[in-house]
Amino acid sequence: MLKIKSNTIKEFPFDEYKALNSSQLEDKAKEHGITAFNSWMLPQIMAHLAEYKLIRTSNDLIDPQETARHNITSDWDIGLWKVITRLKRGSLVKAQSNPEFVNYSALVPLYLAAQKRFNNIPYRSWLIDANCRLVDENLLEAMLWKERYDLGSARILEIRQQGLTTKSGTRMGSIAKPTSSWCLKGIRDTELGSAPKLVSTMLTQIWVAHPSLRTEYMILDPYNWDRMPEPLITQDIFKHDDAKKFLAKEDKEDLPW
Repeated sequence: MLKIKSNTIKEFPFDEYKALNSSQLEDKAKEHGITAFNSWMLPQIMAHLAEYKLIRTSNDLIDPQETARHNITSDWDIGLWKVITRLKRGSLVKAQSNPEFVNYSALVPLYLAAQKRFNNIPYRSWLIDANCRLVDENLLEAMLWKERYDLGSARILEIRQQGLTTKSGTRMGSIAKPTSSWCLKGIRDTELGSAPKLVSTMLTQIWVAHPSLRTEYMILDPYNWDRMPEPLITQDIFKHDDAKKFLAKEDKEDLPW
């Protein structure tokens, strides 16, 4: 594991991640033991991102491309960008469903969340399209998903139960807890079968999208990024207090802006 002089992100060699492809990023994160630094590194990253100057369009929306071009210039910032957007979130955050770390989970667009958390800028203020490079591709796909589903809570819960039910083995027929799995399995024959996995995660309120773990910094509705949906089940309203706190292919270019 990497040893650094002090618990500050400026001491962490993010510049070493600048030229790495996806598989190399995973290897480097393991070599450095990056998840061991979660408790102090993640809050500091968010505070750092919140200081970025935002570049707006003529319609007063935030332009991700120009914002990136203005702020992400040094090798260190480019490496940090790769860690945030190209490294698997589970390789950056050790326990995403831990209430201490849910605000850094795969449902949180970290660059956008920093501005929402510290500067009160809602997600709807960003001009997000398929070319956005400040959001990792899996979450971006979910955020831009256009197909809508005319499903009531009862049907969504049926799909959730199907996707959480073990299909084979000694535990066949057992149903996992909604907070235990990041995605549903075996739902290809349902209305959500063609949806991106994170869309079904949001709509069925499993994993960190469950009312007991979710927070305002997550994308919980692919069609309204700032909306907090009603719980599918009334007793799911309870929330952990701690959860409210905000503490692969090769890349063909260094920077896409």
